[in-house]
Amino acid sequence: MSFELQVVIIILDLEKLRLFMEIKTRILLASFFHDIGKFQQRGIALEKRLKHQEYSSAFVNGLFNDQMINTMVRNHHVEDIRSTNLTNEKRILSELVCEADNLASAERKPDLSVKSQQPLESIFTKVDFGKNDRITFFQNISNIIFDSYEFPVKKETIRTEDLLSRYAGWWNEYFEEIKNANPKEIETLINISKKYLWCIPSSSYKTRSDVSLFEHSKITAAIAICMYNFLKQKYGNEENFKNIGSREEERYLLILADITGIQKYIYNIGHRGASKALKGRSFSLQQMLDNIAYWILDKQFDLPVTNLIYSSGGKFYILAPNTLFIKDKIEVTRKLLEQKFLEEYDVDLGVIIGQIPLTGKDLEYDNNKKEHLISEKWDELNKIVEKNKKHKFSNNWDYVFFKPIGVDGDVIQCSATGKELINRNDLKKITPTEVLITDVIKFLKYSFQQTVFYEIANEEGKPTGDFISQEQFTSQKIGVALKNPKNNLVVTDQTSDYPVLNLNSFTIQEKYEYQNKYAAKSIRHFLINDLDIRKLKGDSNKGFKFYGGDWRLPKTYEDVIESGVGIERLGVLRIDVDNLGQIFKEGLGSKATFGRVVQLSSMLDFFFSCYLNKLKDLSWSAIDGMAENKKIGTDGTIKVKDLIEIVYSGGDDVVVVGHWSILPDVALWINNEFKKFTCHNSNFSVSAGVSLFNDKYPIYKAALEAGEFESIVKQKERINRESSIPKKKNGICFLDNETPVSWQDFEMIRNYVRTFYEWVEIGKINDDGEFKKISKGFISRLFLIHDEYKDGKYQNWAKWRWRAAYSLNRLGRQYKHYQKEIADFSAELFMSKKTEQELINLLNIIASWTDLLTRKKEKE
Repeated sequence: MSFELQVVIIILDLEKLRLFMEIKTRILLASFFHDIGKFQQRGIALEKRLKHQEYSSAFVNGLFNDQMINTMVRNHHVEDIRSTNLTNEKRILSELVCEADNLASAERKPDLSVKSQQPLESIFTKVDFGKNDRITFFQNISNIIFDSYEFPVKKETIRTEDLLSRYAGWWNEYFEEIKNANPKEIETLINISKKYLWCIPSSSYKTRSDVSLFEHSKITAAIAICMYNFLKQKYGNEENFKNIGSREEERYLLILADITGIQKYIYNIGHRGASKALKGRSFSLQQMLDNIAYWILDKQFDLPVTNLIYSSGGKFYILAPNTLFIKDKIEVTRKLLEQKFLEEYDVDLGVIIGQIPLTGKDLEYDNNKKEHLISEKWDELNKIVEKNKKHKFSNNWDYVFFKPIGVDGDVIQCSATGKELINRNDLKKITPTEVLITDVIKFLKYSFQQTVFYEIANEEGKPTGDFISQEQFTSQKIGVALKNPKNNLVVTDQTSDYPVLNLNSFTIQEKYEYQNKYAAKSIRHFLINDLDIRKLKGDSNKGFKFYGGDWRLPKTYEDVIESGVGIERLGVLRIDVDNLGQIFKEGLGSKATFGRVVQLSSMLDFFFSCYLNKLKDLSWSAIDGMAENKKIGTDGTIKVKDLIEIVYSGGDDVVVVGHWSILPDVALWINNEFKKFTCHNSNFSVSAGVSLFNDKYPIYKAALEAGEFESIVKQKERINRESSIPKKKNGICFLDNETPVSWQDFEMIRNYVRTFYEWVEIGKINDDGEFKKISKGFISRLFLIHDEYKDGKYQNWAKWRWRAAYSLNRLGRQYKHYQKEIADFSAELFMSKKTEQELINLLNIIASWTDLLTRKKEKE
C-alpha cells in the first residue's frame, strides 16, 4: 500500500465505528464522500498521484469501516463498475451513486487547453447578459469567514507550485479535524467538510470547474437519496431496481418555502427597546426558517440535511423524491404550518410552499439544448410561489377567521407593537408572578388566561404602566444575549413532533458552556460566525452558521442619535442585488446546471450573511469615510459598530440602521466590496436607498421610505451625458428622491462633500498664518445656484450660469486662500465630464449632504 493511502487510514476505536446503518445512510455517506479523494489528490504531484477513487475508498474505509460504503465509493464511475464483478445489491447501489454523480457534475466539459491543475473558478465569471466584458477569476484557498476570506484573483497571481503546497496543507488541516469527529454525527462530518471543501474545485484535470467540491458532494448525496426513495417506491427491494440511468421520469421535486411579511413584522416596533428587539426579531426569523426546514426534513420527509439545498433570505429550497409519500406530506405540512402561523402571529407572518417536478434531463447539461434548463425550472418555481401568495392561508378556511377574537373594552396595548394585551379591568384582578431583569431593566411578568405579557418597572421594581408583549420581551432578551461577545452558540431543539415557531425555539449560550454536555433532546448545536466547531462537546450534531450583523449597538437609538456627525438623525440603509431573477433565469444561459445555480446562491448569501460582518472591524470619520486599522479618536474617527447595526442581512439584501452620517459611506463600501466579490463583472450591481428620521419617527415607516428610495433607483431613468440611452439601477437615492445617481457619480459627490466639509468645519492656514474657514453661507450659495438651474434648466444659457460664475468668483475673492479651489470647482460645475450626469444636476445632493454634516448638535 502506498504512503499516500496509508496516511488516509484513520486509527480509531473499531468498536465505535461498527455502526448499524440502514441502507439510506450508507448511500448518503457514499454519495457525499465519493469524491473526497480529489481533495487529497490536489496536494500530490501529478506524477505521484493515484486515482481519486483509491484515496476516497481509503478515507471512508478508515472513517466508517463499512464494506458497502467502500464498494459504492470505489466504484462510482461507469468504467469501474464494468471492470468489476459486482452483482446484485452492490452493483445496483454503485450504479445509483454513479448516476447521481453524473447528474450533479453536469457542468463539466473537457477542456484540453488545461495542462495543469486549476483552482476553483469563481461562479460570478460565468454570469453574462451579453456585455462580454468578463474576466475569469479564481478562488484561492481561504477560510469562509468574514475576517479571513480572500477575494477571487486572476490566474497569474496563483503559481501552480504554490497551489499544490496550499492544497496539501489544507488537506492536512481537514484530515486532522475530521478524523477526531464522531463518525455517528453525520451532519458534523458534513459541516466540517463545508469548512474546507467550499474552495476546492469539484474537478480540475483537463477541465475547468466553477462548482466547489462541497456543493457537488452535497448535491450528489441529495440526488442519490431522492433517486433511491423513488425507485424504492416503484420497484420495492433494491435488487429489483431497473433503469437507474433513465432520465425521462420525474423522480425529483424541487420545493420552495417562503416566509411572507418579514419586513412588516421586523419593523413594526416602537423606539423604546427597539435597538434590542430589532436584533432579536431578525435573528429569530432566520432561526425560525432553519427550524422549519429541519423539522420538515426530520419529521415530515425523513430526508438528510444534504437535501436542504439553500436556506436564507426568508426562503429555503429542498430537493425531495417525487413520491406519493412526499406529495402527501407536502399538503399536511402546508396546512400544519399555516395553522401554527395563524395561532402565533395572526396574519402578520405566513409561509408559502410551492413545488415543481424535475427529471434527470432537467439536471443534465448540453451546450446546445433549449429546453430542460434548471434555471428555467428555478424561475418557474418562484413564480408558482408568488402566485400562491395571492391565496395565502387557503388551506385553512376552517380556521376561526370571523369569530370575535382579541380583547374588547378599555384595552392595554404593547407599547412597542400596539398588540392588544388585556382589558384594564381584568388587569386589576391579577398580580405579577415574578420580577425579571434584563439589560438593567426590570420587568413584572403577568399571566392571564393564555396570555403572557410584561410591565416595565422602575429602579425600585414598581410598575410604570408601560406594557410589552411576550414576543417583544423575548425579542429584547435575544437582542441582549446577542450583544454579549461571549454569546455565539445556538442550541436548536428539534425533538418536538410539531414545529416550534416562536422565539423560545432555541437558546443562546456562553462560550464557557461549550464544555458542558447538552441535553439529549437537543439535536443540533451551531456556532454563529465561528468555524471552530471543535469547541462544541456532547453527542449532538455540530456545525456553524452565518448571521449578518453579529453585533449590536452598545447604546440605545436615543444615544446613538447624538454620537455621529452633524444633525442628530437616525437613518435606514437598504441595499439589494439588481436583476436577481434575471441573473438566475438567464445569466448562466445554456450553461445553467443545478450545481451552478446552487453555487451562485450560496456565494451570494455568504456575502450578505457573513462577509458584511467585516463592517464591525472598520472605523469611520466624516473626512476619510470608511477605513481599516485607523486609531479611534484620531481626527474624529469612530468605530463603525458604535454607529450602526445590521438589522437584517442574507440572501441578496441588507438593511442597516444607525446614525445617518455614516450610512452613505457604508453604502459605498458595500458596493465596492460587492464589485470585488463578484469579480468586477458588470452584470452584477446593487441599488440602495437611504432615509433619515428622528428619534420619535416610527422605524417601520423609515424602513419603508428607504425601500421606496431604493425602488426609485431601480425604476427611474438617469440621463447619461455620454449616451442617449438612459440608465436605471446600479446606484443610490439619498437626500433627493428626484435624482437617483450612479455609484460612480456618488463617489464624486462624496469627494465634493469631503472637500466642502473641510472648508466649513476644519479650514486651513492662510498666507498670514491664520487658521481660516469658509462661512456656511457658501452652502447657501450652492442651494441658490441649484434652485436657479432647476428653474431654467431647459435654457442652455440660462441666468444660473452667469449668476453662479459671478457668485463663486466673488466668494473666491473673499477667501483668497481658497480662491484657486473655488475657481476649479466653478469650472467643473460648467464643464466637468467626470460625472455621468451633469454636475449641476447633482449639486442639491452635495449641498444638502454638506449642510447636514455641518449642523450643530441640536435636535430640530
